[in-house]
Amino acid sequence: MRFNAVIGSLTLALTATLLAACGSSGGGSSSSGAYCDELKADKTYFESLSGSNADISNLDQVFAKVHTLADDAPDNVSSDWKTLDDAITTIETALSDAGLKPGDLAALQSGQVPKGVDLSKLQELAPKLQTLSGSGVSDAAKNIAADAKKTCGVDLTSS
Repeated sequence: MRFNAVIGSLTLALTATLLAACGSSGGGSSSSGAYCDELKADKTYFESLSGSNADISNLDQVFAKVHTLADDAPDNVSSDWKTLDDAITTIETALSDAGLKPGDLAALQSGQVPKGVDLSKLQELAPKLQTLSGSGVSDAAKNIAADAKKTCGVDLTSS
């Protein structure tokens, strides 16, 4: 069913992008500033999207964390966080247009379509996911991860 393919693509794209930026393994040692503290604290949310038991029911919270980190990012990575934040905002808008919240994706994966979902708009999500797989987003995610490790001592790369 095309509907399941759209949901699967959406989930994979979201997970891959967020893990690339805010990944899943080992923490660092020292940190400086509120941004680093926030990044360390929020890492748990991003890790919930990794592995075979990814919990996409937390996407609302993960998206909120990305927005906050983008707002609070230091100058050297603020444009990278803006790139990631813009991609997340595009997905949130597309989901909203289809009558969905990010937290609804878990139910969709198990075949439960929330009331009020516009299936035709849901199928239109796939092209919008291209924003998450573009080189700009990928490069931004790599820059964020490198800076997090260097500046905050937080390893955001997948193992």
